[in-house]
Amino acid sequence: MGSSSIITTILLLLCMAGFAQGPALTGKVTDKTGQPLAFADVLLLTAQDSVVQKSHTEEDGGFEIKDIANGDYKLKVSTLGFAEHASQVTVNGYTKLPVIMLGEAAKQLSDVVINSKRPIVKRKADRLEFDVENSILSSDNAWEILRKTPGVTIGVNGLSIRGSEGILVTINDKKVYLTGTELRNLLENTNGDDIKSIEVITTPPAKYEAQGSAVLNIKMKKNGKLGYKSSLSGAFEQTRYPKGVLSSNHYYKNEKFSIYGGYMYGSGHYYGTSNGEVRYLDDNGQPESVWKNREVTHYRSTSQNSYNVAADYQIDSLNTVSAGVNGFFSLKSTANVNTSTSIYDAAGDLESGFDTHNHRKYPQKNNTVTATFEHKFNNKNKVSFSSDYTRHHFDQDQRVHSVFALPAADPYRYNTINSDDSRRISLFSSQADYTGEAKGFAIEAGLRYGNVNADNDFLLRNEDTQLPQPTATDNLFLYDEDVFAGYAGAEKEFGKWNLKAGLRGEYTKLKGNSVTTAQINTQDYFKIFPTLYAMYKANDNNQIGVSYGKRIIRPQYSSLNPFRLYATPYSYSTGDPRLQPAISHNFSILYTLNNKYNIDLYYNYRKDPAMEITYQDYATNTTITQFTNIDNNADAGVSFNTSFDIFEWWQLSGQVEGGYRENTFMGPDRQLFTNNKWYGNGNMNNRFNLSKKKDWLAEASFFYQSPVVSGAYEISGMSSLSCNIKKIFADGKAEVALLFSDIYKGQRQTITTNYSNQYSTADLWNDSQTFRIQFRYRFGNQKLQGKAQKEDSEEKSRL
Repeated sequence: MGSSSIITTILLLLCMAGFAQGPALTGKVTDKTGQPLAFADVLLLTAQDSVVQKSHTEEDGGFEIKDIANGDYKLKVSTLGFAEHASQVTVNGYTKLPVIMLGEAAKQLSDVVINSKRPIVKRKADRLEFDVENSILSSDNAWEILRKTPGVTIGVNGLSIRGSEGILVTINDKKVYLTGTELRNLLENTNGDDIKSIEVITTPPAKYEAQGSAVLNIKMKKNGKLGYKSSLSGAFEQTRYPKGVLSSNHYYKNEKFSIYGGYMYGSGHYYGTSNGEVRYLDDNGQPESVWKNREVTHYRSTSQNSYNVAADYQIDSLNTVSAGVNGFFSLKSTANVNTSTSIYDAAGDLESGFDTHNHRKYPQKNNTVTATFEHKFNNKNKVSFSSDYTRHHFDQDQRVHSVFALPAADPYRYNTINSDDSRRISLFSSQADYTGEAKGFAIEAGLRYGNVNADNDFLLRNEDTQLPQPTATDNLFLYDEDVFAGYAGAEKEFGKWNLKAGLRGEYTKLKGNSVTTAQINTQDYFKIFPTLYAMYKANDNNQIGVSYGKRIIRPQYSSLNPFRLYATPYSYSTGDPRLQPAISHNFSILYTLNNKYNIDLYYNYRKDPAMEITYQDYATNTTITQFTNIDNNADAGVSFNTSFDIFEWWQLSGQVEGGYRENTFMGPDRQLFTNNKWYGNGNMNNRFNLSKKKDWLAEASFFYQSPVVSGAYEISGMSSLSCNIKKIFADGKAEVALLFSDIYKGQRQTITTNYSNQYSTADLWNDSQTFRIQFRYRFGNQKLQGKAQKEDSEEKSRL
């Protein structure tokens, strides 16, 4: 029997398990107005207060506790902002309780919670949850919130967790199909006020796609009560140049139908500098020639647009259908990069130099359509079917013009490189998922199919006064990928133990065709990805656990393209269609004290990770940045995080981490080299309530990252201090916030390559010192809790 048949059989058996009936307790939880309360905690206890089962209410307020014996119990129901309910219940067969109504625990100021406090950082068996909702952090955009999230680092190469940059970013557990600058643009245009929390999942369960060494899940607020609400917000941001953002969100819900619509428009300028040096060395390691350059980059995007429309229709109490469309497009984006290069001889005397002006236009758009059907067998067992389709367009027209001159002399050479890069990527996925309970086990299982089709057409034209005639090259790269997957997982509490295990299998078939060079790469493989979690609760104050997960990190599609993208006539970047996927093994030992202090010992090993390697070609004096598989990299370390109240008006959360990282890579001479370093980093976030009404809020955060290594690179340390203050008024409907980021310009990094006869360095500054003023006004029924924004699935994170 094939693997797909086995998984299908398991799924069907699990579905049938949902129909099993025995002694059970069901009920519904509402507020005093009769509106259902979702995600309320439900505890069934013995007369001696021992926990029999834990559960929670669904979106309709219903709950069901199964696989219990007939008898007398205590029932407790609680949720944020409401008084706890406690009662005696008797179970006799299938028992249905009257509706349980919860009264509010204390006064609320519109959308702003006044007195109910949650932990800022919460440890779960497989993840760390960072609370954002109703805090001063919600004044930030999503990108800045990630920067302040424990365990997350944002460096020159983007997002990383525990040194790994192959991060899968999801929104409400749906994959975001963007990376790099495009991902940052999307998150910078996502309001923090729409975010509930950030989940850092270092060992993702089997239901998550195996792609990515870790998962960063952004949980958006969900819709609760009936009616209409909306919000209008705007922000002005000043770095070296100004930026602006306008957005509007609208929510409507009745008994059966709900719809959300949101749109955001951004416009602004972005600035960055780089001071670099490349040394060409003799056999004794002494410089024969030194190339120094100064690069100034000015990006201008006058129209960044993101939108999201999602609708749910409840056919009946058991069946719901959902559909949505979302996207991001920026059709007026340009970049001007001016580079001045000076070439010195061994004595340090100026030999020659050249100035390069690189002008780029890069319009892009990304659109996704989703559809989901969900059927509930009961409050504990359900199955869902979902599909999504994404179309990604990216065009880049580039003109690289260089002027060469000798010292104190007129120019003697001109060079112009024109390129036209056109990318069209289509992504389709469809999946079926089952979740439920059987014999006291929480069970999940599913099947998934994903397809990627990419077409990249690259035209290069080189005009040089030293060449007899212009040269032109037309390059076509085609890529097609199919992934078939199935998974199953189970979780159960055994006394003081909580055990969770899962198994995912993925079969991948791909073909990369460089039509111009007649280079074809095919891969065909099946891999198994197990996950395991075990938590032991010795008592209310001490928990210890272990976890293991195996993951795969597939290359980004752009890194497979072999064509050259020139920055200057003597520097370019290129990909490799032969790149292999990396396999990651992640181990952790966890300890939690007093539900407040979390310690995590970890070891991560990645085989064949794809990374950028920069090297010098001595024959042509060219600096080449190429994606390649390094042999391996590994991290071992310990992290500590906590969150608590210093005073009633002052909450603190923080994390410190230290460890050892080692990378083994192959140089251009085909020799293996090792790059290693001890490292440490940390962040601290302080949240303040400055008034009795809690309508003045403030936040101060600091992070530090020590020098680290990444592949062949050595990256210097950096740090940053940020402060925010927010005023809430008009009965909670309006707010104004002032935000100051990277106050002393500490987010500057130097990247160095130094091995064998290779030496290059670049000092990077990305204009991160920011002043931002933001205003938001809310309309309508502000007791709504926010509609879940629906994003995308797996392949998109590799765009």
